[in-house]
Amino acid sequence: MPYTAFYARQSFINKNQDLINKFNKAINKGLNYVNNHSAKEIAEIILPQFPDNSLNDIEVIVKRYKDADSWLNNTTISEESYKNLENIMIDNNLLNDYVPFKDLVINLND
Repeated sequence: MPYTAFYARQSFINKNQDLINKFNKAINKGLNYVNNHSAKEIAEIILPQFPDNSLNDIEVIVKRYKDADSWLNNTTISEESYKNLENIMIDNNLLNDYVPFKDLVINLND
């Protein structure tokens, strides 16, 4: 399920297509790494970002995310995943009503 999103105004996307494509490529590279490496390998790389935690703690957390299938395979968000996220947000009073997928999502991988 997508729970992290990056957004920009359509005008910014139109004027900065090269930057947007590079950013998308970088995020996909990170997702590819996460999906193809062990929790320990990931923990070793990100440990400096969490100086108050042990390698073991970070490894356990990363493993939980991997076991829950928390990371997508790429930056494409399906309409089904989007609706699932909206349902959760509405059920938790974080969103009042549905927003059409086509009004908010541009999948650069399509």
